[in-house]
Amino acid sequence: MDHGNYNNLLVIAGTGRNSGKTTLARTIIERFSSYGITAVKISPHFHKASRGLIEFAGTGNYNIYTETSTLGDKDSSVFLVAGAAKVFYIQAKDLFIKEAFRNLYQSLPEDKPVICESPALGRYIDPAVLLLTDSEKVKERKDIAHLISKADHIFHPLSLQPDISALSFLGGCWTFR
Repeated sequence: MDHGNYNNLLVIAGTGRNSGKTTLARTIIERFSSYGITAVKISPHFHKASRGLIEFAGTGNYNIYTETSTLGDKDSSVFLVAGAAKVFYIQAKDLFIKEAFRNLYQSLPEDKPVICESPALGRYIDPAVLLLTDSEKVKERKDIAHLISKADHIFHPLSLQPDISALSFLGGCWTFR
């Protein structure tokens, strides 16, 4: 586990597709857009880059793209529409998620909020805030048992307007109280 200085990092993980990760991320981005928030989506699936994705960095084991389109159907486009100042999309094999994220993270401002939607990143990075989502709509459940004890909050079930009133970003740090 990397216990480095990730005070400005909030990670959202979930039990699978349709667990509410993107809804929660969008709500947080909308609430904190005036802070110049950077959003990151990490996927273990490799697809051809869609229109709007500009290559930022990559190896054979991961690719990092900057999202530039608000017209796409990917979560990264949703994050731009919600008000993120910058959005990055990472495709990475599980063994290279930490390397890919750290490659990107070192180029981000330390005093600006970063939000990352990734069920896997919590295995490798110790963020300032870790939020989990769950829903009855999830058909194929991911095993996130290792994250439950580390979670600051579990949203179950996630409403269309999740209550994030306990979340704040002050002095370059996320907190959830």
